[in-house]
Amino acid sequence: MPSNAKSGIWAYLDASGVLERGTEAEIKAAKKAYRKQYILNYKRKQRSSKPEFTINLSKDDGEYSIISSIAKAHGMSVPAFLRLATLAYINKKFIVPDKLTVAKLEMLLSQCLNEISLIVKQKEKYFWGKEQKFKDIENRIAKLESEICEAFEQPPSVEELVIKEVHEKPAFKEQLITILSTL
Repeated sequence: MPSNAKSGIWAYLDASGVLERGTEAEIKAAKKAYRKQYILNYKRKQRSSKPEFTINLSKDDGEYSIISSIAKAHGMSVPAFLRLATLAYINKKFIVPDKLTVAKLEMLLSQCLNEISLIVKQKEKYFWGKEQKFKDIENRIAKLESEICEAFEQPPSVEELVIKEVHEKPAFKEQLITILSTL
């Protein structure tokens, strides 16, 4: 008998008495029954702490192929992508497909800001106008950096985009009403 004789499957087999008086087929059947019960209990425990939801995606309507291709572009499985996309939508954030590129862009902006800060700190005698220009450049790049980060992490909602478009182009409201009435 193994060293962990009184735990898990061995305890089950020993308690059922199949180890002493059972045939090889009975032992296999007992192991199969134990494994089935173990998986059932494990899934029951998982569902209590991590609820599951089942959704159906239509291949005929193209829902599955669209979501599958986008999940692949993000380097994720379909369930992982759906989970992340749902949480991102709720938190009003984007899911960035190429995080490495975004991180490089943020790093470049940060480096640019640091370089301009160094230039501004090197004050020149009699060039007050130049110093103010450097300060303005520094402020603008800092603002640009925050705007880019905000755009990637917190995009405007569809509602906000529609309201903005209607305010900028009143004719868009009529187009939108026409489109929605045809649906």
